[in-house]
Amino acid sequence: MTDTDMLHMAPAPTKCPVAHHDKQAAAAHGPGYGLMRVSQVARDYPSHSALASVLEWMRAFLARSHPELGRKGAVCPFVPVALEQDSIWMAEIAEREPTLDSISRVILYYRDLFLATEPTSGPDAINKAFLVIFPNLGAEGAGVVDEVQQLLKKDFVEKGLMLGEFHASNESPGLRNAEFRPLRSPIPMLAMRHMVDSDLPFLLRAAYAAPVRAAYLRAYLFRLAGSLGWARFEQALDGVVAAEIEQWQAGQGQPDAAGAGETA
Repeated sequence: MTDTDMLHMAPAPTKCPVAHHDKQAAAAHGPGYGLMRVSQVARDYPSHSALASVLEWMRAFLARSHPELGRKGAVCPFVPVALEQDSIWMAEIAEREPTLDSISRVILYYRDLFLATEPTSGPDAINKAFLVIFPNLGAEGAGVVDEVQQLLKKDFVEKGLMLGEFHASNESPGLRNAEFRPLRSPIPMLAMRHMVDSDLPFLLRAAYAAPVRAAYLRAYLFRLAGSLGWARFEQALDGVVAAEIEQWQAGQGQPDAAGAGETA
């Protein structure tokens, strides 16, 4: 998750209006396949349940400041208002032995569900977030969650969405403090939401191979160019150019600009 301004979202039914449109998929993954708002989790689930545990973690960690964060405000500025507006949906996947394949199918199902659930456009659409929780993942669950996120992120970004991976051993650093670990959660999960302009640093990361980085940035510009300020637009465009040059240099067997400077 990342910085985003939240606008008021009109009350909606407790159950997702299209949560059960795929009855076959729902039957395959157990009774927890449907979505519910955080208000329903708070009301209906005991404190020891997986969903309630994640909700408490959101309230106690994501929605609050942290001394290691490196800036003022909540760890995720989106969460306090999203909790207040009841715009976070949660689902617990009851599958006993989830695999890379089965989790990928579930996340793609929820991707389509996310895109079909109102609001689908306009300013209120950025209020939505889906958290898909996998309490039955074993010791290797963190690796599977990471693999699914890496496998599906490009598809999500191309559709104007972000997919975040959360688990207890997540090593992704904070943007302002490399020692901080904002994506560590008590239970493995994947979270999805609409892309916003402040996601640019997450798409510019040098850890991504140049072709992947270029694809992310093109999707970012395609989806958000009309609403971007000049500084972010220029930064994203510069990132595309840099990634293209990096790809060309790799194809020509030439060192990159930093390597050339060090050699000289």
